[in-house]
Amino acid sequence: MKHDRTELLLYEPNMYKAFMILALPVMASNLLKSVHDLVDSYFIGQMENSVSAQAGISVSWPLIEIFVSLSTGLAVAGVAVISQHLGARRKEDAKRYATLLMVLSIGLGLLINLFLYLAAGPVLRLMGAEGGVYDAAATYVRVRAFEMPFLFIFTAFQAIRQAKGDTVTPVILSVTSIVINIVLTGIFVRILNLGVFGAAFATMIGQAAIAPFCLIVLGRKLEELRIERNYLRIDIQDMRSLIRVAIPSASSQALSSLGFLVLQATILSYGEVVAAAFSIGNKVSNLLLIPVMALGSVLAAYIGQNIGARNKERARASYKVSRNITLMLMIAGAALMFPIRQYILRLLTNNADTLAVAVEYTVWVLLAQPLMGLFQNYMGAFNGSGHTGYSFRIATVRLWIIRLPLILLFKNFTNMGRSGIWYSMVLSNILILIYAHHLFRKIDFEPVEK
Repeated sequence: MKHDRTELLLYEPNMYKAFMILALPVMASNLLKSVHDLVDSYFIGQMENSVSAQAGISVSWPLIEIFVSLSTGLAVAGVAVISQHLGARRKEDAKRYATLLMVLSIGLGLLINLFLYLAAGPVLRLMGAEGGVYDAAATYVRVRAFEMPFLFIFTAFQAIRQAKGDTVTPVILSVTSIVINIVLTGIFVRILNLGVFGAAFATMIGQAAIAPFCLIVLGRKLEELRIERNYLRIDIQDMRSLIRVAIPSASSQALSSLGFLVLQATILSYGEVVAAAFSIGNKVSNLLLIPVMALGSVLAAYIGQNIGARNKERARASYKVSRNITLMLMIAGAALMFPIRQYILRLLTNNADTLAVAVEYTVWVLLAQPLMGLFQNYMGAFNGSGHTGYSFRIATVRLWIIRLPLILLFKNFTNMGRSGIWYSMVLSNILILIYAHHLFRKIDFEPVEK
């Protein structure tokens, strides 16, 4: 049965049903993305120098994410602003902002491509990467740099479609990209022995393959929310409005990624084995967390459209629905994953020391899954209501004010060893929810543009 997306967002009385209809496609796509990450880790984990390769990719991830955060920030702003215009029935304004979002995304993606390629080596050296870890990380980052323009196009496309409640079309393209990626990773890494370069190159090709379709879909004349030539000339006032909402979210993502960069450098100081174990442990965690993050993106569109339609109570109620679904999924998922975690981890590394540390780490990660899910739910509520400054606060405080100081405290003033990292992560996830709830109570669910 076909469901009208606006009907689901604004009028469907069974909000649990509406949430699941909208979120399931994104969950499926995100789950496949998690499986792809595991496939990547599997192939790399069977390489002769698997510990260095996995540690290198783990170190390079936050560096890449610092720049991807700019795309995410624009996308969050796009969902908030466009969905509110659609909810208020201002379709031309929604098209104008959609066009602006895509133009800014393409330009920013090209600039980041160049900068990331040039900055990779010096930054990785500053992080303490050397030898095989440095070689793997530098190769991975430089190849992934060429993915940025295509990734930014897809992220903007996804935001535009989600703002109108379309979670299916982005999923179809995302699944296509992931399948291409998985197949090419197997060929490049396992058959052609291209190692880390092959894994990064497969990811870049998978993303590049779907970018043209994003532009084609948004350019169709029959499309209700499309890119208009009339709006290609950037309006400074519109750009300021979009960037004003985007800056807190982008800054939050960038600061978080920078914090994880510092975190990775600290973890690397414990040795390659701990860094590799941290990487593959996170892949197992993401099997649960990344699909549930779909609820946060649906929640943002849900709140945004209902705020635009002046339906404050429905916007407020949608948070509770999303929170309840998140808790149920995370608790059930962690319970199912716990007894089989060791079997999954064995597929991802051929090193016994790495396996032992990863098994230890995943105990704490799985225990913290419900907390991490609630954190993502607050992020969705803040972003959808246009309070991206609150998202900035909780992301920054969790990492920079709580987690990193605790890690350094445990490292330098106790003899906990690597266990200090796990304790710090759990404590930061508990404490930040108290602060997030305090901020949530301040939201008035009024439009961003008064």
